[in-house]
Amino acid sequence: MIKVTVIGSGNVGFHLVNLFYNSKKIHLNEWYSRSIKFDPRVKVINQIQKLAESDIFIICVNDESISEISDKIDFEGKLVVHTSGSTPYEVINKKNRRGVFYPLQTFSKSLDLDYSEIPFCVEAENEDDLKELKNLSEINGCKFYEIGYEERKTLHLAAIISNNFTNFLFGISKELIESKNLNFDILKPLIRETVNKIHKLDPVKAQTGPARRNDNNIIKMHEEMLKNDDIKTLYKTISQMINEKYGN
Repeated sequence: MIKVTVIGSGNVGFHLVNLFYNSKKIHLNEWYSRSIKFDPRVKVINQIQKLAESDIFIICVNDESISEISDKIDFEGKLVVHTSGSTPYEVINKKNRRGVFYPLQTFSKSLDLDYSEIPFCVEAENEDDLKELKNLSEINGCKFYEIGYEERKTLHLAAIISNNFTNFLFGISKELIESKNLNFDILKPLIRETVNKIHKLDPVKAQTGPARRNDNNIIKMHEEMLKNDDIKTLYKTISQMINEKYGN
């Protein structure tokens, strides 16, 4: 049984604790957190120097803190990995074996996830540790992809555009809808179908809308409706990019 320690209690750390706790082949050894004092599922440690020995230490903190945290782990020669999409494993103190265990998903503590649907991007300094990270994914029923730093950076950038930017646009849409006392739920079937469609069609082929069909009268009307200059600029920019891409 693999002994795993999770370091960090943000969204990623919280969900990895859930994942490992429910696994029959993983012993969730400890959970390091400065904010959580007690959890009935696992021993919570508030001082990183008091961590017990584990097979794998998984650092789930912001990118700027990974190096500092890894420096404070007292053990040497252990497998220490981080969960960042945009940071090389070299930031981890080289007194330990180093790697990456990056879950490509959006995490919120208030929402449950089907962990078997989460792809893990793995990387390690040596082949044995890479096999260990692949095994850690497999025994949890998760897909894994062996991806190096440069490819992982690009994947993370694409994930930001696909998820974070899209969610920001959802927020703008919600504000527009509610400004006319309409319910945002009216848009949800459209949003759902937009996401479902890319499972069947290439996004390029799935593109629709006034910019795709070069309907300049509708575009002009929409621009006049938008009173916020930043949102108007955003609308114009994206419409122009769509128009140019499809050769209208």
